[in-house]
Amino acid sequence: MANDIALAAALSSLAPLAEWLAHRMAPLPVSDAWRFGLDLAACETATNIIRYALHEDAARRFCVEFIESDAAVTLRFTDAGERFPAERLAAARSEAFDDDALLLESGRGLRLILLYVDNFRVERADGQNITLLEKGWSGEES
Repeated sequence: MANDIALAAALSSLAPLAEWLAHRMAPLPVSDAWRFGLDLAACETATNIIRYALHEDAARRFCVEFIESDAAVTLRFTDAGERFPAERLAAARSEAFDDDALLLESGRGLRLILLYVDNFRVERADGQNITLLEKGWSGEES
């Protein structure tokens, strides 16, 4: 199976993304909770890209790359959509994550991403958004 996938900017792409990611994670020596966390963070990231960067325009595409190292898994999303507003990420990082935050529509996805990955960042290069999610192996059983 390929280490990358290109998907249409449509919410219907979430199911193929989750299936692709499940196949990539299958051989990893990690718990189901670890897998769930990375899957949730990936789907939340894709949803944000689809809705806000690419405006659910199915003619546009985004790509995801699965990068495995000795220390972590990194998912690298790329899209040529609107620039990610850095202030949204700063706000999500500074707000408390509690049950009330889960009930809010705006920013909930970013809070969930931050909860389930060790590193989340968005960069802009050559007219593209590059979103990186990193989840380390620490604490996982072999």
